[in-house]
Amino acid sequence: MNLAVVDIETTELRSDKGFILCGGIRPLNGGGKSRVLGLLDVGLGPTRYRIDAVLVLALKAEMERFDGWITWNGLLFDLPFIDDRLLIAGSPPLEKRFARGLDMMWHARTGKSRLSSSRLDWVAKALKCPIKKTDLDLVMWKDAEAEAIQRFKHGRSAYATIVKHCGVDLEVTEWVYHPLKPRIQMISKR
Repeated sequence: MNLAVVDIETTELRSDKGFILCGGIRPLNGGGKSRVLGLLDVGLGPTRYRIDAVLVLALKAEMERFDGWITWNGLLFDLPFIDDRLLIAGSPPLEKRFARGLDMMWHARTGKSRLSSSRLDWVAKALKCPIKKTDLDLVMWKDAEAEAIQRFKHGRSAYATIVKHCGVDLEVTEWVYHPLKPRIQMISKR
């Protein structure tokens, strides 16, 4: 099965209020380099509300090259957010794929774990992941959002930090996937 780790960075937790700043895809097991697609890479959509329209279509095309996706909180956040932003962009949602639900956060909680937290950084530290997640706060995301809304006319430093953060999250999620993989009992099309 051809799998990829997927992560997105957004400006809000609600898809009708926020938008996607960037989305990363990392073929599993060294099957290729990570690729983080951002607003600056593919172009800005026509309006503030649809600023990520071009990006979400490019992300969809890239994701659908794979049989399934490994995520961290993807079932409840990343994949529904992408689907909603696709609908807002006038596109059908992501195709249903095998392994759409390889949400490793689910395998670090929901009766499968008694770790203190199911946050990616917490689980990575508990499992001694050698890759350190980027320390960011809400201000960085809000600054990146402001840069994007201004169509990057006044800078892009916060945005660049968020893009870099997405790339690191892909690496950490892939690393954590391997020790948690034995907890996966079934892969099915959802």
